Amino acid sequence: MLVSNLPDPREYKNFTPKAPVVTYEEKKYNLQDEVKRFDLHFTGTIIYFELMEMFGRQFIGSLDYQHNKNLKAVNSEMVKVKNIITRCNDKYGYEHTHSSLAILLYDKDELKTAAIRRYRTKSGEVIKWYKVKGSSAKFIPYRLNDKYSYCFVAFGISEALIFNILGLEYFILQSDGEAYNLPSNPYFKAIKEKLRGRDILILPDYDESGFKAARALKNHLKDITNPRIIEFYKLVNNPKKGFDFRDYVLQIQDKDLIIQNLINLIERGEMSYSDIIYCPLT
Repeated sequence: MLVSNLPDPREYKNFTPKAPVVTYEEKKYNLQDEVKRFDLHFTGTIIYFELMEMFGRQFIGSLDYQHNKNLKAVNSEMVKVKNIITRCNDKYGYEHTHSSLAILLYDKDELKTAAIRRYRTKSGEVIKWYKVKGSSAKFIPYRLNDKYSYCFVAFGISEALIFNILGLEYFILQSDGEAYNLPSNPYFKAIKEKLRGRDILILPDYDESGFKAARALKNHLKDITNPRIIEFYKLVNNPKKGFDFRDYVLQIQDKDLIIQNLINLIERGEMSYSDIIYCPLT
């Protein structure tokens, strides 16, 4: 029989470790401090061209053309940028380290989320819409006036800017994943009553993740609203996987046509292709 030289564990019933117990607390970031490096007064031509790259030259260039057509070129660009910013609830800035547009999302006067459009890692990888430390991924940007009976829902930072620029009613989820946890989201609870009884038009991204998120969102909203999933990607020729509402704006470009198509979706409920005046870029 083998005899063990190991100590008898029964002798250590009351054993207490001598080393102190170390607890780790997650570092908390102050978002206001994190965005101090942003140039919030940098609203010149560079930001204007970033917006054109995001949404298309024709779409952005036409927003205030009548107002600016008699101005000199540089001044015209500056005025357009200021008018676009005035039109939005959100604020623009410029992040010089990454040479990128930055978007700041506010809940009234409180900064909730800051995102850098092109964040470059040390290895050279580019991350789109990088959330600055301290940002809330759950925050829901919205525009909901009581006099309207509809509301669009889309996913992503870019879409919030589009609906603000177009002046349409909306709320935005920053990612597909937020659709699954909507009932427990404190920012949703704040707008829930504003949504009651409205026609909710959900604009999913054209991929499996987008479809699943749209169905989850529709299921969460059906008790208080009339939610519908709008297959807007069928209004263009051969949409690629991941096609989203920003891509739709880039494809159509004509802001009046974009709005009219959306109005038709609200009024008709279903939209046949004969109702669409397709206007591809040339």
